[in-house]
Amino acid sequence: MVSWTVLIAGYVQHGCAQEALYKFENMQQEGFSPNAVTFACILKACGATGAIDKGKSMHDEIVQRNLLKHDPVLGNALVDMYGKCGSLVMAQKVFEELLVRDVVAWTSLISGYVQYGLSEMAIKCFDQMHYEGLSPNAVTYACILQACGGTGSLEKGKEIHVEMIKDGLLGGIGLLDNALVDMYAKCGALVKA
Repeated sequence: MVSWTVLIAGYVQHGCAQEALYKFENMQQEGFSPNAVTFACILKACGATGAIDKGKSMHDEIVQRNLLKHDPVLGNALVDMYGKCGSLVMAQKVFEELLVRDVVAWTSLISGYVQYGLSEMAIKCFDQMHYEGLSPNAVTYACILQACGGTGSLEKGKEIHVEMIKDGLLGGIGLLDNALVDMYAKCGALVKA
């Protein structure tokens, strides 16, 4: 089982998600049953390829095996998969059912909203995450800056910029510096950009 999971994870990690799905099928044909790590890898592959039907099937199996209560990584993987596949209602539903909502779960949900042009929903999620006492990570900030640019929310973008400075996240992570420039430019603040 470990060998199959490592092989599948390797394919996913190197951008060969479709091949990972094929290997998963091979693994099952040989009589191996997936564990939580295997499920997390396959959900990532489903999100990367848009294989929502396969993702739903994996979700059903995870629920049947009662794995969600014992492994928060699976919950995060489900939110991410549904978000990447554009099933944002399901992403939100899974998110709401999570026993532990960590920064990864919040970021997955925010990212899904941003990816499908629902920037205002992403900003609401970001605000709710703050309200619940969680601090964003670099990926969360990059996503929310994209949302601010998408809605032209210059004031919110400035607020987030200040927060990032307080958190000491600028100057070393090019992703965030670029996201700030992009946000300011999309909001029409070209001098600030």
